[in-house]
Amino acid sequence: MLRLGYHPATYVQHDVEVAEALQDIAETGWLGFEWSPSRLEDAYADSIAYRDYLDGLGLQISGLYCPCSFSSEEQIGTWNDTVDRSIEFALAVRTDYIMFDGGSRELERNSTTIDSIAAHVNEVGQRIVDAGLTCTWHQHWGTLFEYAGEFEALMAATDPEIIKFTPDTAQLALGDFDIPATFEKHLHRIQYIHFKDLDDDRRFIELGRGKVDFAPLAEMLLSGGVADWIVTDLDYTSLDPRESSRHNLAYLRELFGQ
Repeated sequence: MLRLGYHPATYVQHDVEVAEALQDIAETGWLGFEWSPSRLEDAYADSIAYRDYLDGLGLQISGLYCPCSFSSEEQIGTWNDTVDRSIEFALAVRTDYIMFDGGSRELERNSTTIDSIAAHVNEVGQRIVDAGLTCTWHQHWGTLFEYAGEFEALMAATDPEIIKFTPDTAQLALGDFDIPATFEKHLHRIQYIHFKDLDDDRRFIELGRGKVDFAPLAEMLLSGGVADWIVTDLDYTSLDPRESSRHNLAYLRELFGQ
């Protein structure tokens, strides 16, 4: 059965304390949550205590999000250090996934740039795989890989045994991707997925209230056999975050027959 996770961003947007947000996420019925290392600095200091805290809530960290702009050697070095710390933390708290994205829009959009980023990603991803974890690339609007041409070039230049693919339905829609075709092409690399909807004003919205057609995607994921986590990371909402969370979970449960 697919595991369903949530991102606390909407709670943070509404000034809900993190501990309260995670308590509500757990009580709502989500199995996990996603966050970035910068948001978990205190937890990194005592990972075993944090694992015990999450066990008490009945939550897992679905994945750790480690983006990089790849705009300087210093920035890439910092990213490497962040990933290495995240590997240690993930092993301690029993998290399986570390997610990459990035590529500054200011970089040259050519094969030299893409091949260079792919080389970094393959190298760092191999360290994740060697540790027994899964590394996955999150396609994101506002980066070098926001459109299909550059994104597909990156996928072709990375090792599918090392770098999996995290499609984000709203981010793909922003980039005018053919979403079902993208899922189908890379289904063998899709284990960790972001589901969120997009309205006519190109803003994120609760699942089922925008223009993304989730039904064919769900059918592919259920029949494809490799999908593990579906995570909703809405970023913002006009609703009370608790109401938004409950709506999104109910939608996913109905969509996937849970």
